[in-house]
Amino acid sequence: QGDRCKTIQLTIDSAIQFIVEQELDRAMAENSPLAITCVAMDPRTGEVLAMANRPSYNPNRFWDYDPEVWKNRAVSYIYEPGSTFKAVVAGALLQEGIVAPNQVFVDPGYVMFSGKKIQNWNGASFGTVTFADVVKQSLNTGFAIFGYELGAEKLISYARLFGFGEPTGIELPGEEIGILYSPDEMVDSDIATMAIGQSIAVTPLQLITAFCAIANDGILLKPHIVKRIKNANGTVYSETHVEEVRRTIDSATDKTLVGLLEQVVATGGGRKATVRGYRVAGKTGTAQKVNEDGSGYTEGRYIASFCGFAPVESPQIALLVVIDDPYGAFYGGQIAAPVASRIFSQVFRYLRIEPSDAPLGIDSDELDAEIGEGDASIHGMQRKETPKEVAPPTPEPETPQEQLAPEFARVPNFYGKSIRESARLANEAGINFAAEGSGFAVNQSIGAGEIVDKGTTVKVQFSP
Repeated sequence: QGDRCKTIQLTIDSAIQFIVEQELDRAMAENSPLAITCVAMDPRTGEVLAMANRPSYNPNRFWDYDPEVWKNRAVSYIYEPGSTFKAVVAGALLQEGIVAPNQVFVDPGYVMFSGKKIQNWNGASFGTVTFADVVKQSLNTGFAIFGYELGAEKLISYARLFGFGEPTGIELPGEEIGILYSPDEMVDSDIATMAIGQSIAVTPLQLITAFCAIANDGILLKPHIVKRIKNANGTVYSETHVEEVRRTIDSATDKTLVGLLEQVVATGGGRKATVRGYRVAGKTGTAQKVNEDGSGYTEGRYIASFCGFAPVESPQIALLVVIDDPYGAFYGGQIAAPVASRIFSQVFRYLRIEPSDAPLGIDSDELDAEIGEGDASIHGMQRKETPKEVAPPTPEPETPQEQLAPEFARVPNFYGKSIRESARLANEAGINFAAEGSGFAVNQSIGAGEIVDKGTTVKVQFSP
């Protein structure tokens, strides 16, 4: 069977995957949702760096779990993206010259399209605003009016340009293509609701791939999860290269769009995705859940999400967090953005990404206007009162670490740590880790602080 013994190397980075899984466990505990999906990608290459779903299952005993849990939701789950999709719509509006960032617009508070009322997330008018404010505050009225001006043909064609309505072609089974209207079947209200991220269904992978195009100067890349396949004798059987699909919007338009999305995180609805000292761009979303049978929406059930990338000056990581049916707080800006912030800050450290020269100061007192975007407010939804949240503590910059030669590593102190935490410490230090027993660390084969060769294995004993 010489021919058949091939080895697959994935694009997944085990450290980033670990960070993501840990944060998803935390978000499951804090928000008790039905499910969470997270995908991290390198926008420069289209490589998937992490992909995780909760609830999860043990593939060695898959028969013990509900078949629904076997699905990889990143590619086989479709949902209405809500306001995260407004990033794509904003790109189309800027490219077509329908709006400019400083263009002034008087917000009527609500608009009617073929008998459907579309209102802002708080049900109020924001008065005289610029298009930059419309994006920053995720105003449904502005997107509905400008989207209607863009028209069905162009709205659908830009959605297709960004990769919606077709499979991405990633090397994973069961990929869904999502749902896109045919332009000639769209009534006025369909155009307006699609402009705010409803009346369209996407997969998480399609959405983050579109954001990667925005991060990558407007060029859409094909996503990959297989890096290379090797033959049994170690020679390379096939290797994956960066594959450009097409340009979505002009480079100049793209730079403008990235600037608007950076403002969303710096001073708008995505403020809780910030990481002190770094420039992050992105968009939050809160979409009402469609009924199982496809007829209308389920009252009080939402999908909260955040999609973004960083650092803005040279994006190295794009991130999507989708929280399905959380308990309690439900806005993407409240619950998905903080998960993204915690993942970003750990990934920046792991990838040794330097802080930006000019960190955008964010006053945590500004976080009182709790961040919503009422894609769901089409249906006359009023915002639930949620207790005012305290801004998440921003990670302090780390103390500079001693510079060891690259071939050496310093053994961490595992004492008292869980297996999971110990594995993370070992991974960060660049050493291998072998666990014995369970519970918390009581002993380690090489003393804490000792300098060893990179890749040295440390045995750690755990006891309840």
